[in-house]
Amino acid sequence: MLDLSNSSKNLSILFRSRTNHKLFHHQSRCISSNTPVPTHEQISHLILDQKSPTEALQTFRWASKLPHFTHTQSTYRALVHKLCTFRHFDTAHQLLDEMPTSIGLPPDDDIFVTIVRGLGRARMIRQVVKVPDLVSRFKVTPTVKIYNSILDVLVKEDIDIARGFYRRKMMGCGVKGDMYTYGILMKGLCLTNRISDGFKLLQTMKNKGVTPNTVIYNTLLHALCKTGKLGIGRARSLMNEMVEPNDVTFNILITAYCKAENIVQALVMLEKSFDLEFVPDVITLTKVIKVLCDKDRAMEAVEVLERVEKKGGEIDVVVYNTLIKGFCKLKKVKAAVRFLKEMEMKGCLPNAETYNVLIFGFCEVGLLDSALDMFDEMKTVGIAWNLMTYDTLIGGLCSRGRIEDGYKIMEIMVEKGNVPDYVLWNSVVQSLARESTWLGNENSCIVDDMLEWILET
Repeated sequence: MLDLSNSSKNLSILFRSRTNHKLFHHQSRCISSNTPVPTHEQISHLILDQKSPTEALQTFRWASKLPHFTHTQSTYRALVHKLCTFRHFDTAHQLLDEMPTSIGLPPDDDIFVTIVRGLGRARMIRQVVKVPDLVSRFKVTPTVKIYNSILDVLVKEDIDIARGFYRRKMMGCGVKGDMYTYGILMKGLCLTNRISDGFKLLQTMKNKGVTPNTVIYNTLLHALCKTGKLGIGRARSLMNEMVEPNDVTFNILITAYCKAENIVQALVMLEKSFDLEFVPDVITLTKVIKVLCDKDRAMEAVEVLERVEKKGGEIDVVVYNTLIKGFCKLKKVKAAVRFLKEMEMKGCLPNAETYNVLIFGFCEVGLLDSALDMFDEMKTVGIAWNLMTYDTLIGGLCSRGRIEDGYKIMEIMVEKGNVPDYVLWNSVVQSLARESTWLGNENSCIVDDMLEWILET
């Protein structure tokens, strides 16, 4: 709690108070002993740093009593934000009423937008739509910025309420919407899968002489692509209307074609994006690599990866894991290991999944010693074994007749506090049943131990 009785003392007292201890260290460099009057930015930070609306209001009142300090829109906005966070809207409204007298100005757009967002977070929709009336009380005409902030809140709540507000309150009052207005409406329509209404909005913009921007087109493209193959075709046609498609445009369409497993069109769009000097993001790149590898076209995936890398695109461990999995699928595990070394050289650190995929690959081609080497390497490089690691290696060893080695890995697994699941137990027991020669008297104790574990778990 702040002490208001000594409000004229040096600012450092406030900054050294327990409540504002952290902020003092952050701002102390900005305040010299010769300049005791704080800046408006410092007071705003102090208000926002308070833990309750009461302390925030006390800080505000304290600052108003400092010699040579006068509040501004920014400090009022900080307090309004704090009050709205705790849903003290009545107090916030009282604060707005005092502004014309205290600073000689009505609240600005940013303060009203803060009110709108606070009401939106509280889901007080009836109060949100009344904000234009609140603005008019100060003999100020609500701006498009304020209307857009209201529209954005309404769209998240109910698109029909938002559209009604746009028609009655905005168009009805002669407010001409801007690109943000149309973007918000398009977002709301697409989120509720009203694609046809989205096209109508697009045509309305054109009829008014407004050229839809890339964001509006991308919003509609994304919604179309989610509807399936026909939607993707319409999205491709719609893209041809765009004046300035961007990297997001291509990411949307490439991802859609990958999801539809239309690798030919995905690669066509990828090539077109390269021609326009756009590079797919890492998520889109992963999808392209995956669909190529799923089609046993891992070498083409490598070419795509190299081209993206040359153009400065991001490549992460997920991309490499997808590629390594593709080569393991082709049983080219030694080639896959080369990509493990390549990613390490490029500073892209492998993870447990990287090694699990390689262990699986080596087990599949019968190179069990190499699989064990991968297992040991994980420990050397500090990557923890997980359940998938154990399941893959034990299953691979037992299925190839190396039951004793599989049992040793299982012992390590249990020592590390991991309990084998039913699938793993089932795999081991089936392997034991197949390897009847291994089940001699000398190994019967191992089987007994396994059965005890099964019963315990």
